[in-house]
Amino acid sequence: MRDVIRVVMVNDCAWVGQTLIRYSPSNIVYSHIKRSRNPFSKTLGILTKIALSKGDVFHVHYGLQDHLLVRSLKNSPTICHFHGSDLRTTLNSKWGWIVKENLKSADKVLVSVPDILPIARQHRSDAEYLPNPVDLEFFKPQVVKERSGFNVLWASDLSYIKGADKFVKAFSEFQKEHPNSMLKVINHGKDSIRILNLLRDLGVKHETVKYQPHEKMTELYGWADVVATDLTLGYLHMSSLEAMACMRPVIQYINKEYYKDLLVPPVVSAFTQDDVVEALNRLNDIKERASVSELQRDYVLKVHNPRIISSRVVEIYRLLAEESRAG
Repeated sequence: MRDVIRVVMVNDCAWVGQTLIRYSPSNIVYSHIKRSRNPFSKTLGILTKIALSKGDVFHVHYGLQDHLLVRSLKNSPTICHFHGSDLRTTLNSKWGWIVKENLKSADKVLVSVPDILPIARQHRSDAEYLPNPVDLEFFKPQVVKERSGFNVLWASDLSYIKGADKFVKAFSEFQKEHPNSMLKVINHGKDSIRILNLLRDLGVKHETVKYQPHEKMTELYGWADVVATDLTLGYLHMSSLEAMACMRPVIQYINKEYYKDLLVPPVVSAFTQDDVVEALNRLNDIKERASVSELQRDYVLKVHNPRIISSRVVEIYRLLAEESRAG
């Protein structure tokens, strides 16, 4: 019988933690400590939960206060799992000392997106890129519906950082030539009011839906012929991966420099408005959509397969637990 390893999963990001829990073998026994952004929850609340927890390994998401608390309260080995903003922005803020301390003190450093790996390796040469797992039992290929229209989902926040304004302007241009097209957006993001006003000012035929729970996203992907996400940052987002798993072709900007030592995601890459219009025209053809969808689904199965990623995480747990038990 395989040795039981007790893992305390602290916090989560983009459902990575809960997906790892779902796909791990039975000898990995988890307790999952969660918190919100509520001031009490992310301070005294999480401190109390950590203090009362017991585990052979602590797997902590984000390089913020949670890992610092675990290190202060527990002697068990830790994994500090960085997800983006902690290394892109917080590292250079007044709270940067917390991030640096976590990079230094964690027994294992993981990063979930490739653009932050070079940043992590400035402080930890052994930092490892672990692709985000996609729950393939939940995000399955969706039936392609027979219809005369062309449905496009903008699945990112309505924010200038994600290039939502750029996409709306491009879609307005495309829709003038293809009046049977429809855009759906999720009313979420710091620039949502301005982006929604832009949609109205440009006369774009669109639908707005409220922010969706994770389990409802499959319905939106199923509605769409094409899913668009981020036109500026250059790395895959979970919404892109989920849509790809559902066999919905994705338009997104990919910075190939981030993937120079990795398999480049086969999205329809677009950065400028002209790129977006060209991508929409290309994917307006159902055969082209099918071809792109096959490539993207295959990519997810190879690179973001939860069973493969879970196996690597379990190997890390085992090594850390064995080293700790050996003293």
